[in-house]
Amino acid sequence: MSLERIQIGQFLRTEDIDQSKALNEIHDDLLRGRGPDDVGRPPNAHFELPQNIVSTKSLQFDVESNRESKIFLGVIGGSISIGNRLPDGRATRWVDGGFPIGVADDRHHLLVAGSRAGKGRSVLVPNLIMLPKETSTLVIDPKGDLAKATCRWRAEGLGQDVAVIDPFECSGEGTRKYRVGFNPIEMLSRSDRFSFVPNALLIASSLIPDSQRSKDPHWNDCARDILSGLCTHVATHARYEGRRNLVTVWELAFRLAEPAEEDPNSYTLEIEMMDNDAGGGTVRASARAFYDRTGQEFFGVLSNLRKHLAFIGIECVQDVLTGPSVDPRRLKSGSLSIYSSIPAMRGETMSGYQRMIVQLSIAACEEEKQSVGNQTVFFLEEFAALQRLECIEVAIAQLAGLGVKLLIVVQDLNQLKDKYPGSWETFIANCGVMQVFGGNDQTTLSYVSKRMGDSLTAKSSSTATTFSQVANDAQSGKNWSIDSTPLMTPAEVGMFFARDDAKLRQLILRPGFHPMILQQAFYDKAAFLQGRYDPF
Repeated sequence: MSLERIQIGQFLRTEDIDQSKALNEIHDDLLRGRGPDDVGRPPNAHFELPQNIVSTKSLQFDVESNRESKIFLGVIGGSISIGNRLPDGRATRWVDGGFPIGVADDRHHLLVAGSRAGKGRSVLVPNLIMLPKETSTLVIDPKGDLAKATCRWRAEGLGQDVAVIDPFECSGEGTRKYRVGFNPIEMLSRSDRFSFVPNALLIASSLIPDSQRSKDPHWNDCARDILSGLCTHVATHARYEGRRNLVTVWELAFRLAEPAEEDPNSYTLEIEMMDNDAGGGTVRASARAFYDRTGQEFFGVLSNLRKHLAFIGIECVQDVLTGPSVDPRRLKSGSLSIYSSIPAMRGETMSGYQRMIVQLSIAACEEEKQSVGNQTVFFLEEFAALQRLECIEVAIAQLAGLGVKLLIVVQDLNQLKDKYPGSWETFIANCGVMQVFGGNDQTTLSYVSKRMGDSLTAKSSSTATTFSQVANDAQSGKNWSIDSTPLMTPAEVGMFFARDDAKLRQLILRPGFHPMILQQAFYDKAAFLQGRYDPF
């Protein structure tokens, strides 16, 4: 008897054998290492059987009501239809029928799909159609296509309030009646004493992100400090009543170096801000920190601030920043979908604006105590284009507890590693689903291959045999052995889940479950989605 068994026996009477068995049941399903004398089994990863997927109630998806607010993943068991060839010679394929599959998981969702792989057509649009009225959404919509296809359905088909923030009108005429503004200074004015200054800092950090590659973060840090002070000043000073918006902040940024008429040794805004006691003295503190600088440092910080606020000079952007504003607190306390649409060519210029919408919406969900319906889902398309989102990086594990579910969309894992070099795996660790297709980079393919584990394989080898070995021992020279190899090599992951895969397969990885293979279902081809969208 082993030492462990003797020690257990010392605490158990003969009549307590059943208790001993119960103690050991915790090891019963382990493949290896159940005890010092255990002869374990080799690794044998495998894909979940399709019949098990279809028969699992938690994976079955109700395409009519989706009361559980499941995220639709795709279908299984559908037939492939082939249409006309594209101008480049590729065949068009889509899936007809099949069993819809979805997951209700209160953790985040990571979608890794290469460029033009069909992520909008098979994941984003279907979910924006089928998430129920009780589920609010925030949609970062780089080209306006998601708003164009789904906002009317969410407004008129589901009866949800819809707000489309689209300064460049890239989402088309069909969204015009849902257009609203986004005024962060108005939101700041509504903040209580606990969130007022943090929200001002959040606006500043959104518009002037922390650059991890910067050799000298001093300039951005200083610019953020005076920007947060300007936001707080505009939100509180009586002079700016009726003008509490970012356009006013932008105008003041160009007046920071304007000498005061009554005192040529001071500046107009210096005097004004030093008399403002708002935010527990933060307005005064930021003004003093800025105006204590001299010479090259003073003008260097000023130049950096103006550079980051340059996008506010665009006339159509000013219309959005000053008009009637949507209240992001209603993402949690009401039934609301917010779409933020920016043309692809303006994405770099407007990245700070998009970051601000995301981070202030998360802050609003944290501040709002009243919760209506299910988790709010943030569709973060082209996540990497938002640059580094500090509030998400710090609070990714806590966001689900605030009623916020992130659906993060990247083209490959390199995009996560580039923006979050020290915490990119934390994003993956906090996701209940990792959905992969259309990958073509070694980092993603290798990671997915390792994540799936090893499987048993049969290997054969042959050797030359002599006449005597054949005649006397009946040896054929062929040998078989059982070995362990990756369930899928990186090359196989790239091949079987490619954009042009003939079966339109995708890979679903969930912690604690075997990998699943599903098929992509395109919103414009799936029978259960017809009549519930507008064409792009």
